[in-house]
Order: sequence, then structure tokens, then C-alpha cells
Amino acid sequence: MKKVILLAAFGVAGLVNAKGNDTGKVIKTVESTEATTVQKTVAYQECGVVVTYWSGGQVVGQETITSDQPDLQSCQNFQTGVKVALWAAGFWLS
Repeated sequence: MKKVILLAAFGVAGLVNAKGNDTGKVIKTVESTEATTVQKTVAYQECGVVVTYWSGGQVVGQETITSDQPDLQSCQNFQTGVKVALWAAGFWLS
């Protein structure tokens, strides 16, 4: 009985090994790539609009609205946007 179990064990082991031609070796290729990070520095300048609120010839308030902008054109666009927002809110601009 021991011989039959031993033969069966060798037979199963032989079938498992015969299923593939894999030698069990793992070949690992490592490719080294060097990544270069380029960081662009953009200088921002503070751009602002000073809004003075008048009512009946008297100053009733003043507000400074600021934003960081990278260049003059962006600053002028921001200032125009503030003026449009005030106009849309019903303020008279001069």
C-alpha cells in the first residue's frame, strides 16, 4: 500500500512539472530613467483697485480690492473686471 501511495505522489508531481516549460527563474529588467523636473518661477505683482463710495457729496466708505497678477495686461483685465462688477451691482462709476 505504501508503494502505491508513493507512486501516485511521484506521478502527480511529474504531471505538475510537465504542464509548463517554466524553469522557475525570474528575470527582472530594471530600466533607469532620469526624470528632470523643471519648475518655472512666475513673479506675481499685487494689483489693486481703490473704490471710494460717495453719497450726497460725502464719502461714505472706501475699499481696496487686490489680486496677484503676473503682468500688466492681467492687472488691467482684473481692474476692468472689478469696474464691470461694480457697474452690474448698480453703482455709478466716474
